[in-house]
Amino acid sequence: MSPYLTQQTAAPGLHPHSAIPASTTIVGAMRLQRLQHPSPGGSLAWLLLLLALPGAAQGSFEVSVSLEAAMVEHGGAVWINCSTTCQDPGASGGLETSLTKTDSKTGAGWAAFLLANITEWVSAPQCYFICGGEKKVAAADISSYRPPERVVLEPHPEMEPGRAYSLTCRVLNVAPVTHLTVTLRQGGRTLHTETFQNRTGTGPDSVTVTHEIIPRRWDHGQEITCHAALDLRPHGPHFENSSSAEVLQEAESPTAKIIAISAIATVLAMLLGILVWGLARQGRPRREARPQPREAVLSQMDFEMAQASPEDAPEEGGSLNPAEDASP
Repeated sequence: MSPYLTQQTAAPGLHPHSAIPASTTIVGAMRLQRLQHPSPGGSLAWLLLLLALPGAAQGSFEVSVSLEAAMVEHGGAVWINCSTTCQDPGASGGLETSLTKTDSKTGAGWAAFLLANITEWVSAPQCYFICGGEKKVAAADISSYRPPERVVLEPHPEMEPGRAYSLTCRVLNVAPVTHLTVTLRQGGRTLHTETFQNRTGTGPDSVTVTHEIIPRRWDHGQEITCHAALDLRPHGPHFENSSSAEVLQEAESPTAKIIAISAIATVLAMLLGILVWGLARQGRPRREARPQPREAVLSQMDFEMAQASPEDAPEEGGSLNPAEDASP
């Protein structure tokens, strides 16, 4: 017996020189002769037979997903497209997920599925295809988002220049927080920016941002605003929301208040003095216009006569009234 024939016909796991039945040796020799002297068309037949074996196509195909990472609004819907490079027309595929599948479409080497009413904040549906008895899987990553519901900048009191004050901004009910950026601005100038990449939660959350400022006198009248940006690009949209503006109002210091009150009191006192003086001026002519008593009139006439010159004095027996002297 030829050692070559024994090695070629030995069953898997047996030593090449193990004893084998004679019938097995004869059959092995016949198979070896056929492989060494193939008949016309034998090579093609053997090739087709090998391809038809169940494990022949293993490791020769791939599975992929069109949306490896998708951002979907909470409660929304998205199409997932699965495809494969398997050439077997009988290959089958599907989608394994806990989400609701409402529609599907299939074709040669692909299958699409509509996922609706997505309420899970993070999910990983798996596309699969079975080709030649082998199953391969490709996973998608779907995240739900919710734009900022509201941005609130807390009111602040009147600010005294040179003192420190805290600005507080709240962004309510937003997801995912890891994609959120909050910015505080004074006019066109950025005061503070904060991000939240270190947050671990997946659902909606509210965040609070604080920043300390020291207002100056020339900041009076400027507007403070808070801006929230949810940036989901390149797998989703970009959202922005802003708070209503708060105006910086300068508070008067106690010294300034005392000075202001003193100035007002001084002005009022001056106005009151002017008013009294004016009333006194108006009342003076009225007192001079009153009729004088008779005794005062006679005294004035005596004074005038005493001041008259001797030439003006009336002759003896004469009268001061010229009309009386001219009478017959």
